[in-house]
Amino acid sequence: MQSLAKKVITSVLLLSLMLLVACGADKEQGDTVNKNASQTINIMETSAIPNANPILADNSVSFRAINQIFEGLYRLDKEGKPELALAANEPTVTNDGKTFTFKIKKEANWSDGSPVTAADFEYAWKKVVDSKTAAAYGPQMEEIVKNATPILKGEMDPEKLGVKAIDEKTLEVELENPVPIFKELLTTGTFFPQKEAWVEKQGDRYGTSSETLLSNGPFTLQNWDGTKLKWDYVKNPKYWDAKNVKVDKIHVTVVKDTNAALNLYNTNKLDRIELDGDFVKQFKTDKNFHTSLTGRSVYMKMNQGKDGVKTDLANENIRRGLAEAVDKAGMVDTLLANGSKSLDGVVPGQIMFNPKDGKDFREINGSLLAYNPEEASTYFKKGLTEIGKKNLTLTLTAGDTSLQKKQSEFIQNQLENNLPGLTIKLKNVPNQVSFKADVTQDFELLLGGWDGDYQDPLTYLNLFLTNSPGNHTGFSNPAYDKLVLGAKGKLSNDLNARFDALLQAEQILLKENAVLIPLYQSGRAYLQNPDLKDYVTYPIGAENYKWMSK
Repeated sequence: MQSLAKKVITSVLLLSLMLLVACGADKEQGDTVNKNASQTINIMETSAIPNANPILADNSVSFRAINQIFEGLYRLDKEGKPELALAANEPTVTNDGKTFTFKIKKEANWSDGSPVTAADFEYAWKKVVDSKTAAAYGPQMEEIVKNATPILKGEMDPEKLGVKAIDEKTLEVELENPVPIFKELLTTGTFFPQKEAWVEKQGDRYGTSSETLLSNGPFTLQNWDGTKLKWDYVKNPKYWDAKNVKVDKIHVTVVKDTNAALNLYNTNKLDRIELDGDFVKQFKTDKNFHTSLTGRSVYMKMNQGKDGVKTDLANENIRRGLAEAVDKAGMVDTLLANGSKSLDGVVPGQIMFNPKDGKDFREINGSLLAYNPEEASTYFKKGLTEIGKKNLTLTLTAGDTSLQKKQSEFIQNQLENNLPGLTIKLKNVPNQVSFKADVTQDFELLLGGWDGDYQDPLTYLNLFLTNSPGNHTGFSNPAYDKLVLGAKGKLSNDLNARFDALLQAEQILLKENAVLIPLYQSGRAYLQNPDLKDYVTYPIGAENYKWMSK
């Protein structure tokens, strides 16, 4: 009996030991699985994506998405400098700097495995400048790519554009003049390729959902139906540089309220959030709190009218009164508190510098429309007399995030208090609705702005050319057009003359015509999970998620 008991005890001990070993093995295997588990990063956006078609995109949310799922001949590196992307090497430049011949990487593919070809670039660029397309960014090529200007006006066939596929992987580009910012332009969505067969098959549906997209960038856009407030960027295994894309999935959630974003961050459901106002003051000593100054210029547009029909805002004195009636410093210091700087021009600071002495463009051009409530009231009264009215009611259209609501209320208070006889009605709508109101010029006052696409004043001033798809104000001025188009074309070889032309153009836009109500250069205050690495942002240009990891 004793011997049998010993055998039973021994058997139990052996079984227990085996279970412990097995559990240890499971734990070790589990640790290995966890260590190598697919990695997901959670970030926020402030709006649904209006569309993801590089040819038709006209807003920062769309371009932010496009920058993750598409790629051109160059992309910005971590420091914001152009680096080779789909281009296999630097181009051969001939014809006195006006002809560029690019070789496209052999390993560059679309997400369906088909090769990215020179014909994909030729097709996309010709579609961008086709007057029937009415691409908001068609003017990016104006006075730059050969024949783009008459094509955009509908005076020449798009087939005459200076871009040609020599063979499957060789692309030839002809310019009107040597362009100092050409490489920077090639990093933007307007110059990305598109696969003709795919785009034409999708028709008007192209770029409106995940199913209608074909990608060639680091990620593909998944779980997006065109209206969803959540979507995913999923690593693209067909991307030529997939080995350097470390994250498997980036999950995006639209969050319009800062308090809601903070709750998600504190419960580890977001890895990075942006803060404003009192939230900045609350967390500015937090070790995970950071700030930076961006190149985003925030302003209000004033609709002077379209199709020959003028509005009350066609009156210059009314516009000037409105433009000088908002306390921008007060908005920046109390409402935003995120490192933003008040701005009395449309071109922000630290963007372009005088080639002669290195002086900042903004510093040289100075204050063009400063806060001056007394002067503003005088202009406004004069304008009312000129249009034959004693009172004026205007509607301000703005987004519906918590910050945009606070901003529009602040502006309403400023305008009504400083301009007797003025009533401001607020219309806070989802950002994609605000974007549409801008594009269709269906507004009176509109709170918006511009992030810029490349580090040059042209990216801001180009928007207000006569009949530019990015204008949407009713402003048209031949002297302004001549200066801006000259800076894009004939003045490209004379950097000093080009710089002076851009300075003069901004003065015409604001000092002489008060086309916009400049508000501030946007800062960025944010909390970020310390484990999140290489979330790359630039002062100018869409964010870059290619190297992100956690």
